[in-house]
Amino acid sequence: MKAEAMSLTFLGNEGLVRIPFFQRGYVWDITNWDDILTDLLDFEKSHFLGSLILKQQEKQSGKPKEVLVIDGQQRLTTLSILLRAIFNGFDTETQENSEDALRNYLFFKKNKTDKNYFVKISHSKVDRSHFHDVINNKIPDDLYESITVENAATKTTSKNSKIYQCYKYFSERLKDISLEDRLELFNRLLDDENKILVIIDLSEKENEQTIFDTINSAGVRLSSADIVKNALFQKALELFDTEGEVEELYQSNWENVFTIDEEAIIFWDTPRATGRLMRDNIEILLHSISVIKGFFDPDKHTLSDLSNLYKNYIFNISRSNLKDFISEIAKYATLFREKILVFNPSTLFTYQDHYIRLFHILNICEISTFHPYVLSLFYKYDNDETKLLKELSKVESLVVRRMITKSETKSYNKMCKEFIRDNSAIDLKLFEQTDDNIKNGLTSIVNKNATLLLFWIELYRRANDRKQSVKELKYNYSLEHLMPQKWEQFWSNVDILDANGILISDRDTAKKERVAKISHIGNMTLLNSSLNTSLRNYEFDRKIKGEGRKKGIKDYADLGITKFDILTPYEGGDKIWNETKIVKRTEDLANDIIQIW
Repeated sequence: MKAEAMSLTFLGNEGLVRIPFFQRGYVWDITNWDDILTDLLDFEKSHFLGSLILKQQEKQSGKPKEVLVIDGQQRLTTLSILLRAIFNGFDTETQENSEDALRNYLFFKKNKTDKNYFVKISHSKVDRSHFHDVINNKIPDDLYESITVENAATKTTSKNSKIYQCYKYFSERLKDISLEDRLELFNRLLDDENKILVIIDLSEKENEQTIFDTINSAGVRLSSADIVKNALFQKALELFDTEGEVEELYQSNWENVFTIDEEAIIFWDTPRATGRLMRDNIEILLHSISVIKGFFDPDKHTLSDLSNLYKNYIFNISRSNLKDFISEIAKYATLFREKILVFNPSTLFTYQDHYIRLFHILNICEISTFHPYVLSLFYKYDNDETKLLKELSKVESLVVRRMITKSETKSYNKMCKEFIRDNSAIDLKLFEQTDDNIKNGLTSIVNKNATLLLFWIELYRRANDRKQSVKELKYNYSLEHLMPQKWEQFWSNVDILDANGILISDRDTAKKERVAKISHIGNMTLLNSSLNTSLRNYEFDRKIKGEGRKKGIKDYADLGITKFDILTPYEGGDKIWNETKIVKRTEDLANDIIQIW
């Protein structure tokens, strides 16, 4: 390895400068472009723009000298585009005078006698055509005019490639700069003494991944997914006979899955909640696969270990096994995108949609630990829907029953590993929470969990009611305690009864009984809007009817669990709500829950 401060003119000594086809695309934005141009226009100071890691390739007879860009493609791409933008802004005479200089650094000939010039930097697959358009000056006027530059400060968005945006940004900025300064900038960029880069030059035998990881750990921002991808396809280049084979593998199993279009790119870059953390979809996927394959142990490893664990896993892998592994990743990714669902306020839920029900429950319970196991089930039973639904329902039941009984969740990592090794292990875990445990757990349940349970009980009842035409609901209902938590002011005249319906005369005992029953799920219901704050603590009659402009429960009772459980008996003359009613309704809801889960 050799490191040396150099100017951009190092390009003149290179033939083909190739960015590996599998490297991430060009991602710099207006902040980076503005910083680099502002910095370079300060002619009073020296500049350092960062490092490039290059690896010399073995010279093949009849082919031009070739070097790989291991790291630094963002700044190399940016400086090349800036050079072209400056040149294009010159008048005809100045362009004629500087054309040889531009050609020497941005283009190469395949041999000394060749009359044709080719773009010197062969870009990564995702940006290659756009970069060639810019460097070859092949952007038509109408296309140029249509390019918008994304700018968070002005809330300007763009669907154009970052390569095109970079070129337009520099072209427009340079129009406001004097010719004298543009000439000075062009000449300085191509001045041998203007050493703005550190070039780290690797021989063909040196391990670029080790150097790359060292630079990355020093602050070059690459995601674990980028590092995993680079490691996979760098390994493929070592094992396969031709680069063409690796490109085909990359296109069919990576590009066609992760970067085939803008929608795919956005999906895999989008963060989602995993417990209390936000992680990109692609990182969640790669983590899940590593757990499924057994080389990530949640009890020993953290997400910061993910990329190194992948590299260790493929270190001694054979060519056929690597090819199979990359194909597996592609299949897991396809299943993940189709099946591992996310929700928004407009999502409509139905009881019969088993996937949606499971992931909604996992989401509300903030449990992502079982994602690897669930993904493994999708993979294993991809062609057996009946078996798949049976196994998924077990996961759902396990989570719900443990949530109701307030069982600890720390063992979920261990469970996940056990279930992946042996599906039947989940059956034993399901027996740990008995129906009696469930009934007891429903006597003291937190609001979030009560809302979730009541919502799915409502959908369950609708699914089994032929008279009910509306089977889909949004998850946007408000939980209401029928007997309020602050009951003393308006509910003191309601007798407090024991389990046998006998009046409790001791004041302290009665108070404890009432407080305990208020937290039963039978005392809770869902409304399609929250009651007025002052109305919530009113006695049962006024809570039902409302008062003046304050709407009551009857105005918000769209759901059967409120309309039929509460409102219908009230309208039939049963206008008392007490501990006996709460216990009875808790029993009824418990029967539904046990039936469902």
